[in-house]
Amino acid sequence: MVVLQEHVKRTGPALRATTNVALVVYRTPVAELRSLFDLLERTPEVAAIAIFDNGIDPALEVEVLGRGWIYQTAGRNIGFGSAHNRLFEALRSQSDAAFHLLLNPDIGWTVNPVTGLTAYLVAHARTGAVMPDVISPTGERQFLAKRLPTPLGLICRRFLPAKWTRKTMAHYELRDWSFEGSRTVPIVSGCFMLLRSEAFLEVGGFDEGYFLYLEDYDLCRRLTHRQWDLAIETAAQVVHAHNRTSYSLGRPLWWHIRSAIRYFRRWGINGL
Repeated sequence: MVVLQEHVKRTGPALRATTNVALVVYRTPVAELRSLFDLLERTPEVAAIAIFDNGIDPALEVEVLGRGWIYQTAGRNIGFGSAHNRLFEALRSQSDAAFHLLLNPDIGWTVNPVTGLTAYLVAHARTGAVMPDVISPTGERQFLAKRLPTPLGLICRRFLPAKWTRKTMAHYELRDWSFEGSRTVPIVSGCFMLLRSEAFLEVGGFDEGYFLYLEDYDLCRRLTHRQWDLAIETAAQVVHAHNRTSYSLGRPLWWHIRSAIRYFRRWGINGL
């Protein structure tokens, strides 16, 4: 059993507060988080915000509590999915918001993306999760909505030069699709995913057998298995300072390999 340290300061409901927000942090300096925190405070759809500290940073605890948000830590790194499951439960005890936003610490935006994404979920009752268009800090689109992965595709992406795998990666990253407006997709990214709370509850949250990597893919598969659609709404846009830590050696690579084995054992090796 994970013993949690939790501090909660309750605040009144925000204007049009339809969305709970969950953020898992691992050793991101507080100074780098403040711009995102400020954006969240200015987002009228937000009902409650919770931060899980996998890096055990006293400065982060002070910052989060000072903003009146939920702060949790287990005193160690329990992984991405496990932390998000705990945040979901903590937020549900404070707010029964219809939607639940997962986002990474390296996200930002100019125009509030939550407005368009919540509107999409309201208009599409069988959509379980929707993501925005994601661009890099230099303005290029990051193709994070994807087809289902295959073992060969992941191996090529990790170990072979990009010029050798361009066609394979273009197929995997849906580069042959038009991303004007909105459409359903096989996989949406956990870097910024707006979930219908009902759908997240129905599938039981994240599979905590994944420590890191591919847990969002597994969540997408379980959502679609329960007949929930997944979508991208490109009218909403975020900036993502994407850092491919799984491409480094050591533990990140090992975590990715373990996650891939777990994923393909469950879902098979054939992507679409």
